[in-house]
Amino acid sequence: EPWLFVAICGPFCFAATVVNIFFLVWLIQPAEGVTVRYPMRFLLITMLCNSAVLQFVIAVVIITVFVKPPSWLHTVSRVVIYQAFTGNFSCNSWISIFYHMSIVPHKRDIFVWIKRNITIIIYIGFISTQVLLLISLSMGTITFMQSASTTISSTANHNTTLTADKGLTMFKLSNMLFVLYCTCPLITLSISWGKTFVYLRGHLKQMGQNESFSPSQQKSQMRVTVIGMIQAAVFLPSSLWTVVAAFLYAFNLHEVVDPNRYITISICAVSNLGNLLCFGFSQSVFRVRILGLLNKKEDS
Repeated sequence: EPWLFVAICGPFCFAATVVNIFFLVWLIQPAEGVTVRYPMRFLLITMLCNSAVLQFVIAVVIITVFVKPPSWLHTVSRVVIYQAFTGNFSCNSWISIFYHMSIVPHKRDIFVWIKRNITIIIYIGFISTQVLLLISLSMGTITFMQSASTTISSTANHNTTLTADKGLTMFKLSNMLFVLYCTCPLITLSISWGKTFVYLRGHLKQMGQNESFSPSQQKSQMRVTVIGMIQAAVFLPSSLWTVVAAFLYAFNLHEVVDPNRYITISICAVSNLGNLLCFGFSQSVFRVRILGLLNKKEDS
C-alpha cells in the first residue's frame, strides 16, 4: 500500500539523511587526533555519497506517491536506486576484507603479499566491480527502453521479432552480471567476517585468561566483534533480497511480487540507515564525534 510505503520509508529516509550529513562533515573535518587513511577514507566517502544519492531518489519516489510523475522517472529512479544501493555492497565487502587483512594474522605467502598490497588491490577491485555493475544496469535499462518502444510502435513483424530476441538475450546477460555482482560481495563479506569473528572470539578468550591485556583492549576487541555481527545481520538480508529480486526479474515475477518496487525501496531505506549506524559506532572518525555530542548533552 502507498501509505504504508510512505510511513516506513519517510522516517528512515529523513533519519538517514541527517546522519549522512553529519558523517560527511565529520569525515571532511575529523576530530583532533583522529586520522582516516586511504583506502578507508576513499571507501567511506564513496559509501556516504552513494547513501546521499539513494536518500534523494527515495525522497523523489515518496513524492511521486502524491504527484503523478512522467513515465521516464520510474525507470530512472529504479536504476539509480539499484546503482546507489548495490554500489555500497562493494564498499562493505572491501571494508570487511581490509579489516580482515589488518586484524587476522596470515602466514601464507599469498596472503602476506595481499596484505602488503591491500591498498592497490582494493582500488582495482572496487573499480572493477563498479564497472561490472554499471554495465549490467546500463544493459538492463537499454533493454527495458527497447521493449517499451517496440511495444508502442511495431510496424514490421520480422524486425520486431529480431529486436525482441536481441533484447531478451541482452536482458538475460545483464541479469546474470547483476546476480554475479551482488553474489560476490555477499560471499566475500560472509567469509571475511566469519573468519574475523572466529579469530576475535578465540582472541577474546585468550585476553580474558591473560591479565596483561587491559580492559580497554578487551572492550575494543569486543566492540569490533559485536559491530561486525550487527553489520552482517543488516547486510545479508538486503543483499539476499537483491539477488532474489534479480531472479524475479529473470522469470517475469517482479511485477506480481513487487509491482511498484515499494518492498525493494523500503528494504533499501531501512538497510541503508542500519548500515550508516553500524559505521557510526565502528569507525573512530564518527564514534569520537558521537561520544563528544553525548558528553556535551550530559554536561548541560
